Amino acid sequence: MLAVVDERRLLSEDAFRVLRDAVLDGTLEPGERLRDDELVGWLGVSRTPIRSALDRLCGVGLVELSANRYTRVRRLDDSSLGESASVVASLHGVAAAVVLPRLAPGSLDAIVSGLGAVRPVVRRASGRPVTAALLCCLGVAVGGLAARSPGEVLTAALDDAELRLAHGLLSRRCVLELSVWDDFVGSAAAALSGRDVRAWGEVVSRLTSQVVATAPGPPGRAR
Repeated sequence: MLAVVDERRLLSEDAFRVLRDAVLDGTLEPGERLRDDELVGWLGVSRTPIRSALDRLCGVGLVELSANRYTRVRRLDDSSLGESASVVASLHGVAAAVVLPRLAPGSLDAIVSGLGAVRPVVRRASGRPVTAALLCCLGVAVGGLAARSPGEVLTAALDDAELRLAHGLLSRRCVLELSVWDDFVGSAAAALSGRDVRAWGEVVSRLTSQVVATAPGPPGRAR
């Protein structure tokens, strides 16, 4: 029985990852209907792990469900995108309050260096819609502080919030300019060096807000 449960969990996790990536890379577009029978044929698994994966995606905010009506990829409007950015910034602020006062100098220097190391990646992508690869790099760099948090609940909440924000930034074709990143790194380094929890939260909030503000307009209609 345990083997059956483990297999189902594995299938559900695999389905979640495939569907998550398909939403983020645009294979499944905002507003697109997700039909169980089509997903069964596409993923080659039964309906049960697919429904479990869709429930998780709904909880994260990538999919929306209406019982007996539809399951579809969520379309984020300006308000939802801004809210997602605010949640991410707030959680980074909470993580800073937990980690920053106790962080060893060597770890602090490593986080600052990590922010600077991303500059070549940002420079190549500057002025173009963000990609999943770029957001992954930024997430590792900006999340260097939060990654040192001992709280699993906070880490899980931040992972989900960043996934929801990534979906919005990608689907709305937001842009990160090099000048915006450079300003962030300078302000972030000062906040970290001064162990200023409030300033760290503010610079992360400003970064996410500036990127969100580049959204060109309302998302397209459902297919």
